[in-house]
Amino acid sequence: MTYLLLLIFLFSLPNLVQAQQLLLEGDATVKYESRQYKEVNIADMNFIERTIRLNGSAPLSAKTSLFFRFGHRSYSGDIMDSDKNKIDQYGLRWKNSHKVVTLGSQEAYVSASGAMFDNSSNIGEGMFKGIDYRDKNGHNAYHFIGGRIDSALFADNQSRSLLGAEWARYFGDVRLLFSYLHIPDLPKQADDFTGFSLSSPLGKAELLTEMAFSSAPTDNKAFLLGVKYSPIKHQTIKLIVGKLPDNAVPKGKSSLGGYDNGIRGFQISTIHALTLSNRLVVKYSHVRTITGNIPIRKTEVEYTQLF
Repeated sequence: MTYLLLLIFLFSLPNLVQAQQLLLEGDATVKYESRQYKEVNIADMNFIERTIRLNGSAPLSAKTSLFFRFGHRSYSGDIMDSDKNKIDQYGLRWKNSHKVVTLGSQEAYVSASGAMFDNSSNIGEGMFKGIDYRDKNGHNAYHFIGGRIDSALFADNQSRSLLGAEWARYFGDVRLLFSYLHIPDLPKQADDFTGFSLSSPLGKAELLTEMAFSSAPTDNKAFLLGVKYSPIKHQTIKLIVGKLPDNAVPKGKSSLGGYDNGIRGFQISTIHALTLSNRLVVKYSHVRTITGNIPIRKTEVEYTQLF
């Protein structure tokens, strides 16, 4: 189905451009990353990552549009990953005042911080192909997701199905979120993942508590505690403290979520909007592996230009 949607979009491009209905936007990012493992037998890594995302959309009606994304990523330095250039997102989106339905190849997340699933940083591969449904009605919000996730995310090069559901209840500015995720045949003896989180504003700050549990017999409980603080309008400082055992959240070739598996420690980051069209992000992670107790220090400096 998603390949059919891509063909429809490509054949429609000449008419859409002629009618000036094709909308394009994107961003270019340069990131420097340094990883220090503090272990004699593990080499440190320093590299530069370059990423370009070009997003296109074309309205078919007042509520329906086609979309696509071209992604590019390349590296220099110690990392040996190959360059990626691909139209990796495409499909059909329908939305009204409180519902959004997206069908196709896309990025997706499950749980408050994406600890259970988050492929939004992937380029060229690692996409989710299926349907994503979101609905917010009064004090309740619902999220359902179903389809398959890319084989590139797993060491055995096999794609897997994914089914997720979320319900959020709002009490004023306080949000209580329950999440469920099912990914069969994972290598860590866990198919089902359940999580809940509570987030609440406190002045210029926002507090987050998140727990996750899996069906694995061991190492199946994770937690994240975080605070996000905005001292001025264009700057945000974020601190996350957590512990994510191997089996508590899904594990593939690399982490399937917004944080790595098998670590405990903290990450502090600052995001500063230099202008309306660019921003600077600095992150520092101070963690240890749960198995082996290996200390890892990671520093990231990232500049993004919107266009």
